[in-house]
Amino acid sequence: MNTQKHPINWNAVLIFVSIAFSSQCGGGFESGSTPWTYFLSKGFYGIFGPFLVAIINCFMIYFFMKWAMDHQVYDYHSFETSYTGKFHKICNFLYEVNFNWLTVVCMALAYSTSGSVLHDLFGIPYILTTFIVGIIMLILVYRGDQLVRRNAVVMSLFILLALIAVHVPNLIHNLSSGQLADQLSVMHDTTVNSIVPDFKGGWFGYIMYILLWGYVFSGQNLAGFGAYTNHANIFTDKRSLRAAVFISVAINFLFLFIANLNLAANYTSILDGIESGKSVYTIMVVQNGAGSDAVKVILLTLLSLGIFFASISTAINYVAGFNNRMLTLWRTHAKETEEQAAPKERKRRFIITISYVVLTWGVSQVGLTALVSNALTYSALVNIATLIIPTIVRVVQGWKDPDYAAMTAEARKKKDIK
Repeated sequence: MNTQKHPINWNAVLIFVSIAFSSQCGGGFESGSTPWTYFLSKGFYGIFGPFLVAIINCFMIYFFMKWAMDHQVYDYHSFETSYTGKFHKICNFLYEVNFNWLTVVCMALAYSTSGSVLHDLFGIPYILTTFIVGIIMLILVYRGDQLVRRNAVVMSLFILLALIAVHVPNLIHNLSSGQLADQLSVMHDTTVNSIVPDFKGGWFGYIMYILLWGYVFSGQNLAGFGAYTNHANIFTDKRSLRAAVFISVAINFLFLFIANLNLAANYTSILDGIESGKSVYTIMVVQNGAGSDAVKVILLTLLSLGIFFASISTAINYVAGFNNRMLTLWRTHAKETEEQAAPKERKRRFIITISYVVLTWGVSQVGLTALVSNALTYSALVNIATLIIPTIVRVVQGWKDPDYAAMTAEARKKKDIK
């Protein structure tokens, strides 16, 4: 099929890039906790982890989204059933557990990250901020996918501006002042003299360790693929999907790599901060970086708001995917048609969401670093069975493209009806 017959739907591309960016560049990313945990804490060569993440994410996201689009399976249960074939029962069970757990963790991270920022900056208890975040998520999520998508664009734009304002000037400062080069030298010496000798396999064992943690970072992003397939219905051709995936992965890679460099430039300070109980490492990038005290206050304000939006945008996107699945399950259990269930959807969405808000507030009390280093890692490992292996198998087997012209016509017809 000639994909040139289908011009790129840039509106769909923008929506998906916004959703992917705000989901992957969440609170843990903006705070510096996830890049540090998965990359820089492993030593000098961990700084190159984002390259591996970009390769894995681009391959996986494109093919599983294409399957969801081609087969019109948009909730994660239907997707897993068709994607994993005769193994769908065990894979569905594993993914139900994994996605529910991931949803809890992402919402808990929204509380924990926002609270940690205010605590590190001002010493304010985060009980008030967790209440505010909970109310915002409750309002956004139960209103449905369309509201989530519209807010994803706005939130992603603010997150993007905050990342540019914080990281670009500081990268220039760290390069020109020699601070990055000095700290990379410290990291290299520490890696060679302290970290590598602890591995029985020497350098080979260490490199395998770096590659493993590169996958784990990617895997914990991809473990939430149920939240991505939820939005596959905005695409009706693979050319638009390909553009959306490539652009989203490229943007995420760029900012992850820049964040890695700035965190590396503050390697010693972050180690000292960890000893004193700090968990929002990007604050140290600003405090030790470019600009006057007044400029740093502005940057810290932007950073705080960016982390806040990044936290809740990730959470509401995951919960939106979960809500779609729970609403379908509820309707099936009640033996209702879509028309019969429609008047009850808002109330049911509210009940599901508020239950998660209450539950995840309790989970958030374990702390940001513990949530990042433990909870997300488990999700990445389970994801090998529920997405990684099935994707490789499907790509090797291949599948026939549907009639994208008919899909586009049908989508336009539905839009006209609405």
